[in-house]
Amino acid sequence: MAAPGEAFTKGRPATLKIGLRTMLIACLGGVGLAFTAGTAAILQVEAGERLQRVIGGQLHLYAGQVADKLDRGMFERYRDLLVVTSLETIRATDTSRDSRRAVLQKLQDSYPDYAWIGFIRPTGLLEAATGRVYEGMDVSARGWWKQGFDRPYVGDVHDAVVLAKILYANRMEVPRFVDLAAPVRDEQGTLTGVVAAHLSWDWASEVERSVLGQISEDAEVEAMILSADGTVILGPKPLVGKPLAFASAPGRRAWVESWPDGRRFLTSVARTKGYRDYPGLGWNVVLRQPVDQAMAPVAELRNRVIAWGIAASLLAVLVGHVLATWLSAPLRAMSRAVEAAGPDGAMPVLPLTGRYTEAATLSGALHTYVSDLQEADRRLRGTVAEKTVLLREVHHRVKNNLQVIYGLMMVEMRRLPKGDLSRGRIEALAGRVTSMGRLHEQLYTSGDLMNVDFGTHLRQLCDALRELVPNEAITIHPDTDDVSCSIELATPLGLIANELVVNALKHAFPEGRGGTVTVRLRQAGDRLTMTVADDGIGCPDMPPKGGIGTTLVDALVRQVGGTITFDARPGCTATVSVPFTADANRPVAVHA
Repeated sequence: MAAPGEAFTKGRPATLKIGLRTMLIACLGGVGLAFTAGTAAILQVEAGERLQRVIGGQLHLYAGQVADKLDRGMFERYRDLLVVTSLETIRATDTSRDSRRAVLQKLQDSYPDYAWIGFIRPTGLLEAATGRVYEGMDVSARGWWKQGFDRPYVGDVHDAVVLAKILYANRMEVPRFVDLAAPVRDEQGTLTGVVAAHLSWDWASEVERSVLGQISEDAEVEAMILSADGTVILGPKPLVGKPLAFASAPGRRAWVESWPDGRRFLTSVARTKGYRDYPGLGWNVVLRQPVDQAMAPVAELRNRVIAWGIAASLLAVLVGHVLATWLSAPLRAMSRAVEAAGPDGAMPVLPLTGRYTEAATLSGALHTYVSDLQEADRRLRGTVAEKTVLLREVHHRVKNNLQVIYGLMMVEMRRLPKGDLSRGRIEALAGRVTSMGRLHEQLYTSGDLMNVDFGTHLRQLCDALRELVPNEAITIHPDTDDVSCSIELATPLGLIANELVVNALKHAFPEGRGGTVTVRLRQAGDRLTMTVADDGIGCPDMPPKGGIGTTLVDALVRQVGGTITFDARPGCTATVSVPFTADANRPVAVHA
C-alpha cells in the first residue's frame, strides 16, 4: 500500500513546477505590462495621427500667412509703381531729370528694399535713376523694361548679375531681384516712358522671418519659396535653384514627405494667389519640420505612459505577492503537513482553515478524506497483519506436514529389506520432500512471505545432501550469489538442484573414488543460471537418458520456461537457465 503522503503527490503532474504565488504574481505583472504596451501602441497611433493633423494645420496656417504677406507686399510695391506713374512730375514731358530722380529717390528712401528705380524713355534711354546708376545709358537691349509698355508688369526672381557689382560690391553672394515695371502716359494717353524697379529678394526673407518668428527655434521649422515651375527661389542653400516636386494627397493640408536627402519631414504647401488687382506669380510657400521633432510630444507622452505603466506593474507585482502569499498560505500549510508525514506511511495531520470560502471547503474536504483514509488504513493494516500471521502459520503447517510425510517415508523405507529397489526410490522421494520443506521453513522464518533467498536455500540444501555422500573423499561445494525469487520459481529450481546433486553423488564417483560436486548460482540481467558440476567419471550418454530423476528434471525445466544443457568434459556439468519472469504455474506433463 502506498504511503498517504505519496497518495497526494502521485496524482500531481510531473511537469507542474510553477507555484500559485509565482503564477499570480506573473499574471498581475504581465497584465500590467500588456496594458501598458497596448496603451503606448494605441497612443502612438491615435495621438500620433491627431497631433500630426494639429501640427500640420499649424504649419499650413504659417505657410498661408507667409504666402499672404508675400502677396500683400508685392501688391504694395505694385501699387507704389502705379502711384509714381500717376504723379505729374513723372508724367509731364518737360519735367527735368533731377525732378524725376528726386521722386524716384523718395520712393526708394521710403522703402529701402527697392534696390534700384529708374525712368526709361520708350527709346530705351535711361533718363533718371536712384543713385544716378546708369543714367544716360541705352538699356534697350534688356527686355524686362519693355514688359511695362502696355500694362504693369511683375517678373519672377532672378540673379542681379550687372547691378550687383555696383550696388552690392562688398557682398559675397549674388543678390536676387524681382522686376517691376509700369507704363507712364501723358494726359492724351501717349506712352512717355516706363518706370522700372528692382526689388531686393531680401524682402522675402524678412517676410519669412516675421512669420516664423512666432515659432520656437527648437521646432526646427524651415520655410522655402518655390517659383511657379517648382524651383526653390528662397530656402536652405543646398536646395536653392533646384526643382522640387511633391506628391501631396488631395485635400490634405500637411503630409509626411521623404525629401531628396532621405530625411522625412512633415510638409505643408500654400500657394500665392495675388491680392486685389495684383495677379500674383504663382509662388508656392513650403514649410517643413522633421517628423521626429514634430512627433516629439507624442514620444514624450508615450515614454511617460510606459514609465508610469512599469511603475504600476511593479506595484501590481507587489500587491500580487502579498495577495498570493495570503491565498496560498492554507495550501502551503496543508502541503507541509503532507510532507511532514514522510514516506513511512504515517497519515498527515491536515490543518483546518477558514481564511476564504474555497480554502475552507478544500481544507474540510481533505480533512474528511484523510480521516476516512486513516480509518481505512487502520482497518487494512489490521487485515494485513492478520493475513500475515495466517500465511506464516500456513507455511509452518506445510513444513510440519512435509516433515511428517518425510518421517513416515523413512519408517516405510526401514521396513523394506536391504537391496530392495523400492527402498532407493522412497529415499529419493524423501529428499525431494525435504527440499520443499526447507523452502517453506525459510519463508515463515523470514520477513518476506513472497520471496525466497534462493542462494541461501541452495547452501542449506547442499549441507543436507552431505549426509548422502558415499565416502569422505567426496565434497559438495556451494558457490551461490544472494538472489531472491518467488516461491513459485524457487520450488522447481530447488527440486532440479536436488535431483542433479543426488544423481552426481550416485553415479560420478564409483568404487570409493573421491571428487567435488559444485553448485553455482548466478544472476545475469533478467535470467537466472544454476550450474551443477562434478569432476567424476563423466556421463556416457549426452544428454543423460532414462531414470525418474532425469525425467523429473526435464519436466521441471519446461515448467519454468528454461533450458538445460550438459557438458561431459571433464566430469559432467548441467546448466539450467531460466528467466525471472518464468510462469511456474503452467501445467507440464511428467511421463514416467
